[in-house]
Amino acid sequence: MVIKNTQPPYPRRGPSCLLVLVVLTGVSLSVFVMTRRDEVRSIIIPTPIPTPTRSATEYALLADLSEQDKAYAEAIEYFQTAIRLDATRPEFYIRLIDLLVKENRTEEAVVAAEQVTLLAPDNDRVWTAAASAYMANGNRLVDLGDQSGANLQYAQAWRAAREATNINPENATAYAYAAGALVLQGDPNKYAQAQELADFAVFLQPRNPWARYYMALTFVYLGRYQQAIEQLQFGIEADPTIPALYYSLAYNYYATGSVPLAIITLEEALRVDPNYAAAYDGLAHMYLQLGEDALAEENALKSVSLNPNVARAQGRLGEAYFRRSNFPKAVEHLERAVAMYGRATALNARFFNMLASSYYRADESLCDKAEPLFQQVLQVSPPDSPVAVQASEGLELCRLATLGRTP
Repeated sequence: MVIKNTQPPYPRRGPSCLLVLVVLTGVSLSVFVMTRRDEVRSIIIPTPIPTPTRSATEYALLADLSEQDKAYAEAIEYFQTAIRLDATRPEFYIRLIDLLVKENRTEEAVVAAEQVTLLAPDNDRVWTAAASAYMANGNRLVDLGDQSGANLQYAQAWRAAREATNINPENATAYAYAAGALVLQGDPNKYAQAQELADFAVFLQPRNPWARYYMALTFVYLGRYQQAIEQLQFGIEADPTIPALYYSLAYNYYATGSVPLAIITLEEALRVDPNYAAAYDGLAHMYLQLGEDALAEENALKSVSLNPNVARAQGRLGEAYFRRSNFPKAVEHLERAVAMYGRATALNARFFNMLASSYYRADESLCDKAEPLFQQVLQVSPPDSPVAVQASEGLELCRLATLGRTP
């Protein structure tokens, strides 16, 4: 067999046709991409999918879990978010108001109350929550020394509580708030009606802690401290987690002459809520009665660090410094107390007296500040009362100091 190996008539030159086609295709694509890059990008890069948003119900659940962990500020934020997502759910507002009251954010609670009463005016629980917000805001104003402003808030609480009882005549908590709103205005003409309302609240729900609390408060205003103690003990049995019950019980023990029992009860309040500023203020008060000025100062400092917007607590801290002869620090805190009170009354005159005395003792040249305060005390105090006597003595000391500086 003969194999013929025939050579091509001419040698091969340059790239193959396939390679040329590939190169041309690549160049064409490059030119297309450069000239139409926005269209190509939209094809190649997928449209981003938005991150799924939690529902209002999910945020409410997160708030519930935070509240169980006592992370109240976090729970408030979750409920506020839930309301932004769905503002048609009264339950969210009710829970939010309760948390805001717990955190002493009472002005925010009032705003939420005004919103939800417009949203659901036929819901008795909505009006009950509103009453609690107005009550708490009234208490805040009392702490600032503004009794007139507080009375306006208590009047609002009364109206809200009565709306609740009109809708649901078996709402024991609303009757309790109505009783408290009347008695806290300090008008003896309203005490009998307050007692009837509180008594009816207890009748409806004997284990309602707020019914017991406001029944006790009514007895306090009537001067029946032993009966108030019994009501508060029933309230603590019904719900031992409310520090206000222990605080009120402690002051009723104090009113009956048992300072040591009052101290023990205030310590129980702090075991329930370690950040309960009122209990530290109460302990400062009790230790001042016992002459334990260092302990009084320690507890008063804790109280004002937790809540600096309480006139009596600032005054109590100033008194502790005054009794320990630390007059510059006494002036600092007594000035805050006096600024909150605005004017002297029979109840707060002692703080005005101590501030004036602190001015004189810190520097006799400060008598020009002390004398007007002493004069205020004399205007609101019985002539033979201890504060009036001290004010008169202070004015005489300032007069002598002024004579000593006269050339």
